[in-house]
Amino acid sequence: MLAAGVAHEIRNPLTAIKAWLFIQQKTLQRGTSEFDDSAIIAQEISHLERIVKDVLLFARPSEPQLITVSATEPLAQVRRLLAPQFEKTRIQLICENSSDALIRVDPSQIQQALINLVQNAAESIGQDGTVLLRARTDSKRLREGVTELVILEVSDTGKGITQEVEKRLFDPFFTTKEAGVGLGLSIAARIIQSTAAFCSTRPG
Repeated sequence: MLAAGVAHEIRNPLTAIKAWLFIQQKTLQRGTSEFDDSAIIAQEISHLERIVKDVLLFARPSEPQLITVSATEPLAQVRRLLAPQFEKTRIQLICENSSDALIRVDPSQIQQALINLVQNAAESIGQDGTVLLRARTDSKRLREGVTELVILEVSDTGKGITQEVEKRLFDPFFTTKEAGVGLGLSIAARIIQSTAAFCSTRPG
């Protein structure tokens, strides 16, 4: 609650600062040191906005709005969004021919979870590698008996993680990156948990 409150209070003045900077940039000449300085400020404002957004998303996740979609649809959407920006680091984002099973998800939330996983995978690779997106079916014994499952997978050719890091992988604010906040995987986990909990209370 404290984190959400602080993030909310930061967001409003941050929006005002960004607006005033945009106005000032119109008066600056491109190629001057002043314009270059303003570009750095704009970049850091965007960084702060992402942090605030992540904190709010983690602290106050919205209730999922579930609809039925093809299991490959969110994977294909994430590929369309991220593949172009990975080209400069020569990272291939590939959707493997996958199951055409149907799943019930909140499209925007599952997309956010997948984006966080894919970005984390790309950062692990650095450059020259592959991130593979795949949907497959499986079955698992639950309390109600054997249940058919659809699994969305993100795999990569990165360096992997140690057992010590794996134990804390989804802890809020835990990160091994110098510029990381440590909320991406926590948000992904929260979305999956929220969707699972919501599904368990709704028939069908």
